[in-house]
Amino acid sequence: MLREFDLDSLQGTAAYFVKAFDKVTQYLLSLDPDRLLAGFKAVAEGKDPQTEAKLNLYGGWEDRWSLLRGHTMGHYLTALAQAYRQTRRGKQDINELLAARINYTVGQLKACQDRSSTGYLFASPETHFDVVEGKRTGQQWVPWYTMHKIMAGLVNVHKYTGNQEALEVAAKLGDWAYARTSRWDQDLQRRVLKVEYGGMNDVLYELYEYTKKPEHLAAAHKFDEDDLFAAIAEGKNVLVNKHANTQIPKFIGALHHYRLLGEAAAFYYQAARAFWEIVIRDYTYVTGGNSQSEHFRQPGALDATRDNLNNETCNAYNMLLLTRELFKLSADVKYTNFYERAFFNEIMASLNPETGMTTYFKPMGTGYFKAFATPTESFWCCTGTGMENFTKLNDSIYFHTDTDLYVNLY
Repeated sequence: MLREFDLDSLQGTAAYFVKAFDKVTQYLLSLDPDRLLAGFKAVAEGKDPQTEAKLNLYGGWEDRWSLLRGHTMGHYLTALAQAYRQTRRGKQDINELLAARINYTVGQLKACQDRSSTGYLFASPETHFDVVEGKRTGQQWVPWYTMHKIMAGLVNVHKYTGNQEALEVAAKLGDWAYARTSRWDQDLQRRVLKVEYGGMNDVLYELYEYTKKPEHLAAAHKFDEDDLFAAIAEGKNVLVNKHANTQIPKFIGALHHYRLLGEAAAFYYQAARAFWEIVIRDYTYVTGGNSQSEHFRQPGALDATRDNLNNETCNAYNMLLLTRELFKLSADVKYTNFYERAFFNEIMASLNPETGMTTYFKPMGTGYFKAFATPTESFWCCTGTGMENFTKLNDSIYFHTDTDLYVNLY
């Protein structure tokens, strides 16, 4: 298996890379963590942010009417941690600001979690999870998707900064996830997994690598969608009209399952490889992006759905996560060829280099243009992955074994 270099071991010195990193890091530091924390604090105090008109929340997907409120916190933590790691051997003033922001935010999240007897930490009440399970009526949205972002942010803070408090908070969330998922029978599991849940399997496998708690491993298994994996592993394209970015993280998690457990879990490696092949063959534009209005459409008929809603940035972000891990396992050049194409045409093209704002879609239809997020009134999913993309620009340039250097991006 190939290994990557630590984020602080190399620097991207191309002017466009430097400017992109600086712009996005400035944006991260311009955000007020207390406004991102407001929903978490309200829930910790037993309040529903939807009914608290005076909360100082950000707008867009973070406002009090949004059922995705809190997802930005996870991306924000990951981006801060990556930027911290990259500036550890230089830019000391920025590094200290990032460290202070990380420590403050994690400390406030811990204070919120400490008020819960179960370890629950979220910017919406736990009743949202009851709705998904059919135990309560109400508007159904995607709380497990948001929980994945929060947990991943905490785990990444620990990974890149060594912050032990972040791991403690993530571990308690893992305990909460185990307590909840351990009550699922097969029917309830299938019901829950029909609703977008991000990379919950992936983050719980990673959490288990740190904690070694069997409960975290068991919870990760609950998010492995084996029926889907089996169909894909057999080469069946069952993705038609499915929400694209719901599917990609599932296979990142499947691959993590294999990386963790080895040949006993070879089925999950087979599924991840087969999924990648189907997406590249049937759904990927020449730029490396995929989807229309967030969905996979008819296979091999991409021209029919060229419009202003193609190539969701989150999809490229996740396809590159999957691709880099497949490359590390195989050293197959087909993965680096795709990586380079999507990285430059989808990720680097998702940024407004003058403002540091990022796109949701990159249109393939004639006559359309890219629309960029606003600093405080958007907070789309792709705003969050955008924060992450531009604070890890050097993470896949080189890979290595004990004796050989592999160059991905020349």
